[in-house]
Amino acid sequence: MFRAFKNLLLIAFGCLSLAACGNHSAEEETVENLSPAPTIEGGFSQKIDGSGQIGDALPLVGKAFGELPVIGEEDAVYCNLPENVRGWDDIIPLCVDPLYGILYYMDYGGDYKIHAIYNGESQTFLELPGKRLFCRGGKLYFLLESYNRFGFEGAKSGNIAEYDPVTGEVKVLLDQTFSSIVVYQDMIYCRCEGKEKPLGEGRGYIIEEDYWFYFFDTGELVARKTAEREYVMDFRRYGEYFLAAALRSDDENSHYDVQAGTELRKWDGEQGTFWDDLQLKPFGRHYVKDGNFYWLNSKGFHQWNPVSGEDTIRAWKLGMPDQYVLVGDWLLSEEHLLVNTEEGKVEKWIIADEKLQLVHELYTDGEKIYVIVGFLDHEMEEGSILRQIQIRKSEINGYELLLEKIQK
Repeated sequence: MFRAFKNLLLIAFGCLSLAACGNHSAEEETVENLSPAPTIEGGFSQKIDGSGQIGDALPLVGKAFGELPVIGEEDAVYCNLPENVRGWDDIIPLCVDPLYGILYYMDYGGDYKIHAIYNGESQTFLELPGKRLFCRGGKLYFLLESYNRFGFEGAKSGNIAEYDPVTGEVKVLLDQTFSSIVVYQDMIYCRCEGKEKPLGEGRGYIIEEDYWFYFFDTGELVARKTAEREYVMDFRRYGEYFLAAALRSDDENSHYDVQAGTELRKWDGEQGTFWDDLQLKPFGRHYVKDGNFYWLNSKGFHQWNPVSGEDTIRAWKLGMPDQYVLVGDWLLSEEHLLVNTEEGKVEKWIIADEKLQLVHELYTDGEKIYVIVGFLDHEMEEGSILRQIQIRKSEINGYELLLEKIQK
């Protein structure tokens, strides 16, 4: 597709098309001696016997609520808040449905089932574990995920599931399995992760990946066209276009590509606007919301309008965190910093828990902030949990983040 180069993120985005999307069999997902990761509270693991078989498979069924009153409107493009969707590998454990006013969340680190807050009460909606939650047309879309703990009846880990809260019906959209998805109003952008491919000469490796588009209007699954060395398509959207990193050959070494700017591309490769001075990298922690581009760099936190060209920059000279979330005027980063973006005031924060100190992922429902937090020096799968946070002023430590179970 294109060759790796030294100093840009495009190595991570090096996509070599596979012949077919990897359909993982149930046998592959139930390997002998598989041991589940530990949980702090409320977690459980279904037993795996000596032959590697998971017992008591979970049924594809959900809670039926009957007719639900419509109280809001959906975004014309996005099916989750854009600031929650900033990477292919994030869990995305929650999503707000603006039509019915339901907050769905997957109890990561607990029972791993999908719960929801509706009418002020937290309820178990689905006896299913999953990740990458999106809401569209009053329905919930997500990837089934076994977490090496669960089995499914009539489905596989990596299938795209659709849940209707009115009828309680759960169905699998496709036989194919995927490693990640991003759901939009018109399509689902799907990624399928393959094998490691050595680059040779001690240059490391890349992961072979395959990308697909599922169209809601036709039910078709179409493979993404390869772009050779012309551009690298992102999963973020601006209207009907996807963002893309435009490429050119490096002046010093024609074997490598460098980014020439940022452009817009449709799913089939049709080119839109090109900005030669806009360097939004693939896998960068930027997003598009309400027609504005948001990103963080050495100059500050940007809010740029591509129509007017106005770039509002909020001061930020405190490093480049991988995880951050902006809610109102407050920008919370994984680096234990809380910044008032209007005043430029920086505060330190600590987590009011002696053990859970490592922030893995940050999310918001537009008002509250949520965090997947775990132990220091542990991988995210090892004891991390999803919690809602409350920010409290501390006379000694600046601000404290109180970890709470998700509630209204």
